Amino acid sequence: MQSWIFISSPLSFKMDECLSKFGFVDFRQRNKLAVNDIVYIYVSSPVQEIKYKMIVERINIPYEDTVDDSPFDVHIKPLEPLQYYSRLRLLQQTDTPKLHLSYLRKHGLVSSLQGNMKVSGELLDYIDSFFINK
Repeated sequence: MQSWIFISSPLSFKMDECLSKFGFVDFRQRNKLAVNDIVYIYVSSPVQEIKYKMIVERINIPYEDTVDDSPFDVHIKPLEPLQYYSRLRLLQQTDTPKLHLSYLRKHGLVSSLQGNMKVSGELLDYIDSFFINK
């Protein structure tokens, strides 16, 4: 099992509203994920915080089999359907300023958050400490 940080832009997608309606999101699959991997969602600028802990429920979902989340898409023109998606089910949500980018950097984040990345070690321990383990 791997742990990841994925990025979601509030200027492109209304994640809160989608999760409120479905309890999951079908996320573009750009990495080699496995079922039961954990994904932390970092909400980019202007928020710049990790807000969600999710579990990979399904992988390799064809575009045609994804949920219609177009009401939450802020894009002016629709995205081209990509080949595969993964279903990320919401486990927990948090709203702590301690998961802001500046704190993540103090606890082991060495790269900029511009794409999905695996997370481990001190950074993973720090992030996970803000979510109640079930």
